[in-house]
Amino acid sequence: MPLSMDVHSTKPWILLCHVDGEVSIWNHQNQTRVMAFHLNSDGEFAGLFHVGAAKFIEPLQVFVAHDSVGFIHVYSYEKVEKLQKFRAHTENVTSLAVHPSEPLVLSASDDNLIKLWDWEAGWQCIRTFEGHSDWVLQVKFNPHTAGNTFASCSGDSTIKMWNMDSPTPVASFVCDQGFAFTLDYFCHGGALQYLVARTAVKGSAQIWDLQSNTCIKVISGLQGHGRNIAVVEHPSGRPILLTVSEDRTVAFCDSTTHRYEHRFNFNLGVVMDFAYITMTKR
Repeated sequence: MPLSMDVHSTKPWILLCHVDGEVSIWNHQNQTRVMAFHLNSDGEFAGLFHVGAAKFIEPLQVFVAHDSVGFIHVYSYEKVEKLQKFRAHTENVTSLAVHPSEPLVLSASDDNLIKLWDWEAGWQCIRTFEGHSDWVLQVKFNPHTAGNTFASCSGDSTIKMWNMDSPTPVASFVCDQGFAFTLDYFCHGGALQYLVARTAVKGSAQIWDLQSNTCIKVISGLQGHGRNIAVVEHPSGRPILLTVSEDRTVAFCDSTTHRYEHRFNFNLGVVMDFAYITMTKR
């Protein structure tokens, strides 16, 4: 069963992580498998191991994957081989984020830490970010600040904003509806920036104004607990909030009216993740 996915920006490829430890690349145009890798662990971690998610690093022609025992794996899709494996955290790695222009990758973990890795320095950890008091569920670079800032959400019921040059958060939002599962940035235009987070409360999400650091809207009406949320571009140019839930539906919310305009059930079972293919607007 696939747990997560990523898409390549120039190749018609989808990167899938499977619960059994397989990572595969598929061509979404002809619906064929391009290649597959098995990341299964052995030894003391064999019974605990699963792959969480993977991300393309296109300048290196590799992907990185994280696992449930604290390791990050680096594989070349050009040479179809494993390049590196290193211990990143003492517990389950929950999220990875690839910097949009610098040779950097963020990792988050159940050990409450966020770490910044420099692949040009041999995958050295160049900074550790501390501030959460519970597991960190997701990290994401802010695309509107050239990646100089990023956000994280945690089981401690906070969303924190960070500057890459500082090990401590620059702002913190308290989710009064419990912890946030996942988050994304979006912008209507101009200088106004927002962050949307899917909360632990069944069927709800919050929109935060990053200028005033306040929650300006609580979106309700979803069914089931959220699995993922992201902002995608509507063909008209305005941002659309796309969410997937445990109720097996994919829902589209207008980011201006905050109303859910469409819901779809593709009869796929529980929808775990999604990815936006910019080249086809799909």
